[in-house]
Parts: sequence; C-alpha cells; structure tokens
Amino acid sequence: MEEKKKGLTAEECVKKARKYIEKYGICLLVFDVVGSRYSLDPNQLTKELKLMMQSLNRKFYRYFPKNDLAVRSQFEKGFERIFRGDCACAGINNAEIIPKIIAYQKEKYPDIPLYWAVAKDGYTKKDWEVI
Repeated sequence: MEEKKKGLTAEECVKKARKYIEKYGICLLVFDVVGSRYSLDPNQLTKELKLMMQSLNRKFYRYFPKNDLAVRSQFEKGFERIFRGDCACAGINNAEIIPKIIAYQKEKYPDIPLYWAVAKDGYTKKDWEVI
C-alpha cells in the first residue's frame, strides 16, 4: 500500500495560497509536527511549539490578519492555538511570505520538524488531508 504524501513544499504552498488569496483575500497557513505521536514528549513539544508560534507571530505579524477561518465566530491573529495535539494555523494575506516563514522556522527552530500546508479554511477537509 502506497503511503500518502505528507505536507507541501514551500512552492506548492505559495501556489495554492495565491489561488485562495486571489479569490478570498486570505487563507490559512498550516503546520503539523512530523512524527510527534511516536517520538516526542507531548508536554515538551507543547512548550516548544508555543515559543515558536510566539516568535513567528512577532516576526510576521503584519501578514497575519485577524480572521475566523479556523474557528467560526472566534477571531484570531497569527498562530494562536494548537489543535489535534501538534497542529496550528494562521490566516495569511500574502502568499509570497510563505517561504520566508518556513525558512525562519527551520533556521530558528530546527529541532521541530514540520509539515506545511495551505487551506481555504478550517473546514474544507480536502485541504487538511496532506498533514
């Protein structure tokens, strides 16, 4: 049985984000931790993810518009919540910033391996199948 591809490349994320941003003005940039179920201490992981998310939010604040794409009627700005144990998302309004966000994360937090993806919102299941 063939294993499903996990995550998207930065280039694939940009391409998909351009399409959504052109149509809707915003989309979600999503990450999921690679292999977290099998190899990482959940408490330590949560602490590290929160620090990383705070750093991403400070660095890329202006590209994260307030939105309710992830949870309807609950407006968030940036990476605010961890869900499913090791995933998070942020609304973005500029596809071209995605490679910079990914590169920054890899440089500053190399010990947190991530899959990246782009979603129209928090409810379109097809977008979430790659993480």
